[in-house]
Amino acid sequence: MVEILRLRDPLSARSAPLSRATLEPASPAAAPFDPLARLLAEIAIGHDRAFARLYELVGARLFAVARRIVRHDDLAEDVLQEAFLRIWRAAYRYDPAKGSAYAWLICIVRNRALSARSRAGRREDSQAALDIETMASDAPDPAALVVRSDEARRVNACLANLPANHRRSISLVYFEGLTHGELADRLGVQLGTAKSWVRRGLAQMSKCLLRDDRADRYDLVAAYYAIGSLQGKARRGFERRRERDARFCVAADRWEAELALLTDCLPEPSFRSSKVWKRIQDDVRRTRAQDTYRSMPRIVSRISEAMRSIDPRRWFGRV
Repeated sequence: MVEILRLRDPLSARSAPLSRATLEPASPAAAPFDPLARLLAEIAIGHDRAFARLYELVGARLFAVARRIVRHDDLAEDVLQEAFLRIWRAAYRYDPAKGSAYAWLICIVRNRALSARSRAGRREDSQAALDIETMASDAPDPAALVVRSDEARRVNACLANLPANHRRSISLVYFEGLTHGELADRLGVQLGTAKSWVRRGLAQMSKCLLRDDRADRYDLVAAYYAIGSLQGKARRGFERRRERDARFCVAADRWEAELALLTDCLPEPSFRSSKVWKRIQDDVRRTRAQDTYRSMPRIVSRISEAMRSIDPRRWFGRV
């Protein structure tokens, strides 16, 4: 009988009030300590409290990211549930040398949300396109927010300083997962115009973030990948290049980390956090039980091999 540990409900736990400083993703180059990375390391070895704490810290923010893409609360909750099960299973794969833990979490949620949106069928939304002004107007009272880090302010400033069409295009592609074709339809422009706005906006952002007038092809292709503009064969091809070429790998990791900081502008909508957490708990329990069941033949085989290797004369004398 395998004992299944009870995951602590983070919403019922008595803990110190959370601050945005605790949640703030740390830049790998700027900050030697990342609390989210520490939690992922603990989750990788099966610590339930670390998993509950991670949900407590970033659950609402990750839900906001999913909600912005799928546009429906129920579907966003499903995405969040799938994402946290993935986090539980794959925490050991996170590598702090490749980027911040927060960026890694955002990538998981965005990928799950985009897949869910494709499965459910893309829906046109009558809501105005997302841009910095819209996000600011939807945000809670500034007095309720803790000041963002310098790095987050810098990334958001680079986006805010773009021409309006470029800023709007990048925001829609990244936050809502629109393809170039969908972007053109949403903005009522030609496909070539939409592509041009995204390309020019990314080039200007690259210059701003790198503080360099030149953006090499590695950086721009990585930006297309991180923002979600590469689709199908092009995306898979980049992922293969990323595995083999350190220049693409470094550029993609940097873009993913910096774009993740843009989510700081998103308001955190209310959702059924306790209910979603209970569903996540159930998923983890089932996963543990299945893993234990699947590992039993291997365990029995190893015990049998060990028994066959025992020399009875060594333990019991000559027989």
